[in-house]
Amino acid sequence: MDKTQVYEAVEKLDRRTNTYVPVSGGCESAWALSYSHYHKDHFPAVVHWYDPRYGLFADASLFYAKKQAEYYGYTLVWDSSRLSEIGYTTEIPIIVTGIASFMTVALGKPHGMQLKWIMSGANSEDDLRMRIMFREYRKIMACIESDALDASNISYEVLGQTPQLISPGEFLTKSEMLAMMMTRDPNLVELIWTCPKPKGVLKSKDEITGYVPCGACYKCLEFEAARKNAQDAVMRYAMGVEYYSKFWRHENKMDAVQQAWEKQNETQHKDKKVSE
Repeated sequence: MDKTQVYEAVEKLDRRTNTYVPVSGGCESAWALSYSHYHKDHFPAVVHWYDPRYGLFADASLFYAKKQAEYYGYTLVWDSSRLSEIGYTTEIPIIVTGIASFMTVALGKPHGMQLKWIMSGANSEDDLRMRIMFREYRKIMACIESDALDASNISYEVLGQTPQLISPGEFLTKSEMLAMMMTRDPNLVELIWTCPKPKGVLKSKDEITGYVPCGACYKCLEFEAARKNAQDAVMRYAMGVEYYSKFWRHENKMDAVQQAWEKQNETQHKDKKVSE
């Protein structure tokens, strides 16, 4: 998005917007979006940080983040920075890039937006560092809003209005999150992207229709293991064929993506030979 598009997208947000929902395209953030959508007190702003140095992975993540937002009727607000392309030698964690963007919005209050929560899709299998580190970011925001040099002079009123990081799924596993989504929104599961090494792009009449996961990297294997655990969960026995068939349909669609990729490659190869 250019600055005009970002401005217009934020301007169109519900004036009751109070929840900042970062969506990466992955499983946990999709679950967080789903949770926030169904929460009666949440009015989400669905956001994404596009990092061009990750190439096709960044493109795929943005594509599916948009699809997830649109699934629930939201417009994805996304931003990027060319600073990421200057040649960093150390990986910059999302706690720095993502939270810096959140703090800017929380403190800047565009169009009068007053955020109460920032959603986290953290689960019981995740590293605790991000949740622990966020305490300091919240402290910084409360100090700035209170015009205080340190936390000893933070205003009670300001602290009460400083957005909180919430991780409602922190006791769940990835497979349990997946099972919850599959039970209520099986079509959302088809829009999850986790592969950092996509092997291609699916197109129809030059329009991108999807991306093809490699199926072999650690993230693909992790997602497949979570899907298998969710498929075999106790819910299967409670709901029977209906629950199992959702996973069966999902597996068939994932297979269809690989088949479409192979067919697209065959067609391109034939067209190339003809042109030669």
